[in-house]
Amino acid sequence: MFSITKNGFTLIELIIVIAVIAIIATIALPSFQYYMAKQELKSTVAKLMSVSQSAKNLALLHHANTVICPSGSFTQCEALKWNSGFIVFIDLNKNRQVDPAEPVLQKEALDLKYGSLNWKGTLGIPSITFQGISGLPIGSNGGFYYCSFTQLPHQKLNLSKMGHTRVENISVC
Repeated sequence: MFSITKNGFTLIELIIVIAVIAIIATIALPSFQYYMAKQELKSTVAKLMSVSQSAKNLALLHHANTVICPSGSFTQCEALKWNSGFIVFIDLNKNRQVDPAEPVLQKEALDLKYGSLNWKGTLGIPSITFQGISGLPIGSNGGFYYCSFTQLPHQKLNLSKMGHTRVENISVC
């Protein structure tokens, strides 16, 4: 007698495998989103700290005011576009806007998905200016507020009058 062997899956086996994959994906997806949100928070705060220190040093190096401002196009300052990114430029005429003769020194794209970013300074100006003489912020002490859309804590990156940064968790954004 000959026995016929068939290789393959039955419909029931296929349904069981799909169900197991669906259960695993349902459990893993929230953990993955939490991990991505945590990484976005860490990288955003690290970029802001790095760029603040860099702008301070560039102001001293070039002996000219250096501005960090929000920008979606990365060519001009655009208020309330911190979620898209920001630019650092030398502000020769001290108007806090990028003019044709003023070089953009750095561009940082953020494209935040798990939170929002905003700057609140003492003068109500949506940018940070570092003096060319001392490297200190000009009336720009305040903070960057990262407001998380997930269960992560909201964070504030404080910028002191001396240009130092400090991170703290806040309860309300």
